[in-house]
Amino acid sequence: MFQNTHPLAPNTEFEPTDIPTTHMDGRAGEFADTETPVAAKLGPSLLRDLKRFADEPAAADLLAVLAASVRHGKPLSLSLDMDGRAVELTLHPLRQICYCTLDLCALGDDALSKLRLLRVEPDQDPANLRAGRLHIGSLRPLLWNLAMRGPNTGLLPEIAGPVRCRLALGNSLSGLPIDGSRRRLIKRMRETPVSLDDLLSDTHLGRAAVERLWNALYLQSALMVTRAFSQ
Repeated sequence: MFQNTHPLAPNTEFEPTDIPTTHMDGRAGEFADTETPVAAKLGPSLLRDLKRFADEPAAADLLAVLAASVRHGKPLSLSLDMDGRAVELTLHPLRQICYCTLDLCALGDDALSKLRLLRVEPDQDPANLRAGRLHIGSLRPLLWNLAMRGPNTGLLPEIAGPVRCRLALGNSLSGLPIDGSRRRLIKRMRETPVSLDDLLSDTHLGRAAVERLWNALYLQSALMVTRAFSQ
């Protein structure tokens, strides 16, 4: 998935680390700095991806972790907090299914905006998993709703910077909640690659709303991305 997506330029300022893990050590938004058996199960490629966000607030981590799970096709179990309420979510990107203690798509904007990521683990034994997760649903609408209405604002790193995007051919967005203004932008992206500023010049939506749309399309594997590197 995301074959056409290019990484950020080499000078992107992510703080490197030599010891991979996905356990937090109590500081909001940070991973612990000791290797754990749980981290070993995630695999080196996904671990490196997750470690890019170790120094950002937990609220900014959630969408990036979802993107990493989909990009690598790796199931993940996430422990979330929603204004003091514990929420457990497991993603199975290859099966396009999710397990959760709540139907997150049915929540209002205010509730979704309060979601915070606390912990990332590999998926657990299916029997144990289903015991505590009451809702089973399709992954596509969950990713769409969290991108469009969740706590994250600003573009995902993979589509930030000097890029132009076009809608990937053959990708269906049917069944997703898309209003008229956003459908118009998506239609324009079917015709030609456009930058974020191109879209902003042709809509009443603000930058944050258009960035959310790009994030949502990226999570649906619906973007073809061209990156212009500075010389």
